[in-house]
Formats: sequence, structure tokens, C-alpha cells
Amino acid sequence: MVRKKNPNSMTRNGLAKSLGRRIGTLNIGRRSRGYLDGRGNLLASSSELAVAKLLQFAGLEYSYRKELRLTDGSQIRPTFHTRKGVIIFDQGDGGIGEEVKKIKGANPKLNVVVLSRLTKADSLNDLGSTSIVLDPEAETDTGRREAIFLDDPSFSFDYSHILPWTKKCSVLHGHTSAILLEVIGHPRRGMVVDFGDVKRLVKEAVSAIDHKLFISRKYLIEENELNYRIKFEGLNGIFDLSLPKESTFLLEGEATIENMADEVLKLIGPKMPSNVSALGVYIYEGLNKGSHLLASLNTGDN
Repeated sequence: MVRKKNPNSMTRNGLAKSLGRRIGTLNIGRRSRGYLDGRGNLLASSSELAVAKLLQFAGLEYSYRKELRLTDGSQIRPTFHTRKGVIIFDQGDGGIGEEVKKIKGANPKLNVVVLSRLTKADSLNDLGSTSIVLDPEAETDTGRREAIFLDDPSFSFDYSHILPWTKKCSVLHGHTSAILLEVIGHPRRGMVVDFGDVKRLVKEAVSAIDHKLFISRKYLIEENELNYRIKFEGLNGIFDLSLPKESTFLLEGEATIENMADEVLKLIGPKMPSNVSALGVYIYEGLNKGSHLLASLNTGDN
């Protein structure tokens, strides 16, 4: 079978606008948001905004997340930098201790303040910094959620299906479709996930569904080691089919594009890293139509 051009190509014009609207309204615990400090900086959390307001109240000029060159030639990117020193928000990735050692080793006289929700941050005082432990029970943002999307020609696949209750689709027919994946989460070191890692996961999901016949499990009447027997009565008559198991994908619901998006989510979701809080799975059926499933992930990264 000759593969058609990626059907996503005619939908991209409105994609950025669509993603922007969705990220602003997601119900995934806390919304994706930023905080303007009045100085042109988009801060990542309400805690950072509080610090910025305090610095302004004290009359201290500051830079936000800009590179600072240390005396040994290395560079750091503290959350805030003032003439008094630097303020760093601990993102909880375990690297804050090494970062403080690096800073104090190069600039022993530089004042370093670390703000953290981790009680173990008190130990950083031994490194010559001042550590402030934020209330771990308080509902503060640990960083705004951001989203990326992956749209790749290799995410296209072919499948066939039957929808017995619809006149047009109650006969065996096929489609060329494609997956677009939206990944939402807290950035780590500047990115939510590695594009290469996620691309591999999507291609694994495509491999599991490509060139398969999708049919509801409720039409299964018997099976053997190699085959399923499917029987149903639809608007176009009675169907009684023997289907090879290796080329058949049984769904718990009907073989709709919505339920296929759900299956793709089940294949990809459990393999996401803990900082990913939600996934959006788009499946296009032909041109300019399809399904979008948006779901939160219980990753344990709050």
C-alpha cells in the first residue's frame, strides 16, 4: 500500500492557537501560568513573584535567570542576581548541592540564598550558603507547566475498521491516519522531555497499531490459537469473519477514532517520565478531521 502524505499537514495553521487555548484551561491540578514582575520578566511561580516584589521594595536591582560568569570562567544561571548576591530556587532535581559548591568554590565571598521546599535543604548552610525552607505543605507553584508537540511523517499509519451501526462505515474499509502528540509538564534543565525519547515511544505505538483491523471485542464469539471469529449484524447485513490475531486489534469499545486515541494514550502514557503531567493525543482520520484526547497522568511529580 502506498502511504499518503501526512494528513496533519493541512491542520498546522491553527495548531499553535489551539494548543495555546488548551494550555490556559487545563484542569491538571494547577494551570500553566507565568507571573509578570513589572520589569519585563515572566516569572515561573508565585513564590518567585514574592521574592521579586521584596527586592523591588528593598530598592535592589536584579536580573532574572540570566547567565552570570564566575571568577573561574564558568557560568551559572541563578533565579535572581543582585549586587548583594544570588538567589536560587531549588527545583528538587538533586543538583542544588553541587551547584552551590561550584558557586562558592569559584566565588567564596558571593552571597548565595537557596529557597527550597525540601527540609534537607538546611544542610546547604554547611556549604556557606543561606538556605530557607519553604512550607512543604503550602500550595505553591514548583514551576509553570509547559507544552511541546511532536508532528512527524513517521507517525502515520494505516488501519481498517467497521462500525456496524453507521450506514457508511458498517462495511470493512480503511484509512491512512497520523498521530500528533502534545506533552505537558514541568521543564527539567530547560525542556519538558527529549524529543528523541518521545519520538521513539510514539513510533513504538504506531508499530502496534499499523496495518491492523480494529473491531470491538463485544463482537468476538470464539477464538483459537491463531484466529478470532467476529460476528455481528449491522445496517449493511450480517458479517461473520475469521480474522488473524496478529493483524487484529480488539477494542473494549467500538472502533471509533476516539477509542483509538485512548489506546494510543495507554501505550504511551505509562512510559512518560515523572515530570510529565498530561498528554494530548491527536489522531487524524484523513484530512481535517479526527479526535483529540487530553488526559492527566498520575506521575507522582506534584
